[in-house]
Amino acid sequence: MHPIPRIGPAEAADRPRWSVIVPVHDCAPFLADALTGVLEQLAEDDCEVVVLDDDSTDDPARVVEQVGRDRVRFVANPGRLGASATFNRGLELARGDLVHLLHGDDMVLPGFYSTMAAALDSTAALAAICRVEDVDIDSAPLYRTRSYRRGTGVWTDALDALAVSNRVRAPGIVVRRSGYELVGGFRTDLPHAADWDMWTRLAAHGPVAFVDEVLARYRRHPGSDTRARVLTGANVRERVAAIGVLAGYLEPRRRPWVTRRALVYATVFAARTSLSLARSGERRAAGVQLAEAARCLVQVPGGPPRTSR
Repeated sequence: MHPIPRIGPAEAADRPRWSVIVPVHDCAPFLADALTGVLEQLAEDDCEVVVLDDDSTDDPARVVEQVGRDRVRFVANPGRLGASATFNRGLELARGDLVHLLHGDDMVLPGFYSTMAAALDSTAALAAICRVEDVDIDSAPLYRTRSYRRGTGVWTDALDALAVSNRVRAPGIVVRRSGYELVGGFRTDLPHAADWDMWTRLAAHGPVAFVDEVLARYRRHPGSDTRARVLTGANVRERVAAIGVLAGYLEPRRRPWVTRRALVYATVFAARTSLSLARSGERRAAGVQLAEAARCLVQVPGGPPRTSR
């Protein structure tokens, strides 16, 4: 298993309140919306905004020049690094006390930064998480994430909840830079679950605040890598592999119970995906997901969950 990358401390002099790191790869058509939402909310003397390009082919530098108004720094990776390594490079570049990783095709809604900062200022939380609206490629709304507590405050059972499934959309979390310094960077051995691992690891090291407001938008793409993994079942296999890693962040006495819940959830997730695919006529992919659901079920500690009569 790969070691967790270390995130070194930022320079102490002239640190801004906010670092907004915008990782991009071939999402230039959406980047203007992402940057506009940031620049409209944060004062120039209170933030740094860095667009970090992972070898795009659609010229995000031009968007930065047009929209950034000399307030956005453009940094290019030395070739394609991949998502996790790009996130880690962004964390090393970040100098602000509060760090927001905003993917270039996502966006923030009005009030995001002030509300998230207030949630962190009122607690000792390492991170603040808000509700997020999923949108399609044309920005039409699809779904809103759930409320995990009523009102804004500390999410007391965040660790158990996150160890079962990823309840966080990437644009909806802000982390203290000191939090990243404490827990380390994104794992590169979990390329499709590195964010899930990170949010769970943060919850294992300190409190997490939940903001019960929809303050960001997450864009779903029909041709994404997630779609390709659904067709092969890799999405479920990677989920199961991550569950084993995340169990290590729990107290030993709680691991069997939470792991059981996580595997049952993975089973249900795969079965629901199978049903959705079958309804849309994708029978082969539906069969793949159903087979993965069965594999999850046999791994549940103590055997499959009993149903009441």
